[in-house]
Amino acid sequence: MILHLGQPAPDATLLDPQGQPVDLSSLWAQGPTLLTFLRHFG
Repeated sequence: MILHLGQPAPDATLLDPQGQPVDLSSLWAQGPTLLTFLRHFG
């Protein structure tokens, strides 16, 4: 899937730091959400 600048991200369920599932849509309901992916090299 290709996203373009300004296009909303699709809803997804991710794990929080405690391992509990969180829907992105529940975070968006609280305001803007920044999602960062950390990559491990090595």
